[in-house]
Amino acid sequence: MRWTDLTLLAALAALPSGAALAQGAREPAAASDWLMGTAPAKPPVTGWRPGDSVPFEAQRLRPVAPVARPATLKPPRALATTAAPPPVGVTRLSDGNPDTKGAIRAEAARLPRDLWGAAPAGQVAEAIAAANPRLAANRALLQRILTAQLAPPAGAAGDEGRLFLARVDRLIAAGRLEDAEAMLQSAGWTDGPRFARRFEIALLRDTTDEACAVMGQRPGLAPDLGARIYCLARVGDWSAAALTLHGARAAGLMEPQTLALLERFLDDGSADLSDALPDPAQVTPLEFRLFEAIGQPLSTAELPLAFAWADLNGNAGWKARLDAAERLARAGAMDPAPLAAAYLDQRPAASGGVWDRAAAFQRIEAALDAGDTAAISAELPQAASLFLEAGLIVPFARLVGPGLSGLTLDPEAAETAAHLRLLVGLPETPGADLPTPDRALIALAAGDPDAAAAFPQGSAGAAHAEALAAEPLAEAPPEGRGLALLAAMADVDAGLDGDIARASAGLRRMVELGQPSDARQAAVELLLTEHMGGPRR
Repeated sequence: MRWTDLTLLAALAALPSGAALAQGAREPAAASDWLMGTAPAKPPVTGWRPGDSVPFEAQRLRPVAPVARPATLKPPRALATTAAPPPVGVTRLSDGNPDTKGAIRAEAARLPRDLWGAAPAGQVAEAIAAANPRLAANRALLQRILTAQLAPPAGAAGDEGRLFLARVDRLIAAGRLEDAEAMLQSAGWTDGPRFARRFEIALLRDTTDEACAVMGQRPGLAPDLGARIYCLARVGDWSAAALTLHGARAAGLMEPQTLALLERFLDDGSADLSDALPDPAQVTPLEFRLFEAIGQPLSTAELPLAFAWADLNGNAGWKARLDAAERLARAGAMDPAPLAAAYLDQRPAASGGVWDRAAAFQRIEAALDAGDTAAISAELPQAASLFLEAGLIVPFARLVGPGLSGLTLDPEAAETAAHLRLLVGLPETPGADLPTPDRALIALAAGDPDAAAAFPQGSAGAAHAEALAAEPLAEAPPEGRGLALLAAMADVDAGLDGDIARASAGLRRMVELGQPSDARQAAVELLLTEHMGGPRR
C-alpha cells in the first residue's frame, strides 16, 4: 500500500461516527431559542370570545381606572405618542441690560442710583463723550460716574447697551484701561462690540492671549480679518493665518496699511526689509503692535493717551517708561505708584526735564525713609516747584503727602507740605506758622461754614466759599442729576481760565446736586493752583 493511501485511511479514522454527527447536530447553532425550536410551548388557546366575561387570570391585565387627583397636584406628564424627537427650543442666556453694570456700587461711588433720571440714553452718551474735566477732583468724580452701577436712563427703552459702550469708550480715551477692562468684565465681553473693545485694550497692554483664545473658539467675534489673522499667528497656526490673508488680499477686504504690515509679520522674506514702511498718519492698536513686531516700533508720544500704556510693560527703555508714566499720571489715568517705581528704577545719568524730577523724587524718598526733616525742609519746596511746572503736582502730592503729616519743618517747607496735603484731600490742622491764606484754605477744606469770612472780601476764595454754603436740592431735577452734574463740572473747570463767576456757579450747582465734598475739593484745587502759580491745564 502506498504512503498516500495510509494517510487517507488515518484521516478517515479520525472523523466522528454517524451517531456522533447526529448528536452534534442537536447543538445550538443560533442565539435564539425560537429559531432552534427549544423555546417553551405557547399557552393553549382559550375559547374566550368578545362579549364573554373576562377570565380571572386576565383581570390583572385590565387597565386600572384613573384615580381622581387633588387639585393641588400637578397633572401627570403627557406620554410621547410618536418616536420623533421633540422640538428643541433655544433660549439666549443674558446678563441683563449692560447699562446697569459697573465696577463699583452706586453707594460706594457716593452717587444716587437714578443719577440719569428720564434723560434720553443718546443724550447721556453724547454728554459723556464730550466730558473732559481738567481738575483732578472733577476727573475723579467723572471716573466714579463712569464705573458706578447705576440705573439706566428712563429714556433708554430700545437703546440698551449704548450708554455702557459710551462709558467704556470714554474710559479708554481717558487712558483708564484698567477701569475699562473692569467694566467689560462686569458685563461680559463675549459679544461683538464689547469684545472689540476688550481686544483693543489687550493690544494696548500686550495681554492678548486670553482674547485670542476666545476668538479661536468663536471666530465670529473677531472685530475684523486683521485681528483674526493676528491671533491665528499668535497661537502658531501660521498656515491658516497665511490662507486668510491671501483671501483677504484677493477680495480687497483689508486696508493697504494693515495688509502690508501683516504680509511682513507673517513672512518677512517676502518683503524688502531695507525699505521701512512710512510712518502712519493714524494707527490702530493692532497696527501699532504689528509695527513693533516687524522691528519698526512707533513712538507713543504723539499717539492718543491710551497708547502710553504700551511703554509700561518693561520692553521700553527707562526714558520712554518715565515719559509714559508721567503722561498717564498727569492725566489722572492711573494710580501714581507706577510713576514712583519708574522714578526709583535707576540713577539719572543726565539732567534737565524728567531727569531732574526723577532725581528730586529720589532725594525726597530717601529723606522720608530716613526721617531726616532737615533734608526734607531743604528739598521739598524745590521739588514741588519742579512737579508743579510739569503739571504733575497732584501725582507728586499723592506720593509724598501722606508721609509729611506731623513733621516739624522749616516755614517754607511746612507751607509746601500743607499745600500738598490739601491738594489730595488729606486733613491738615492750621499751624501758627502758616500764613493767613493757608489757614483760610484749611478752613474751607474742612467744611467750616465761616470759611468765607477768612478770605478777603470780593476774592475768588470768598466767592467759592459762599457757593459751597448752598443747600442740596430736596428733589432731583426732572431730567435727573447726571447731565446737570456734568455741566456743573465744566463750569468749575472754567476757573482755571480765570472765570471766577462761572466757577462759583458750578460749585454751587455741584452742592445742590448732592456732591458737596467733590465741590469743596475742586474749590481747594482751584485756589491752590492760583496761589502756587501752577499751569492752567
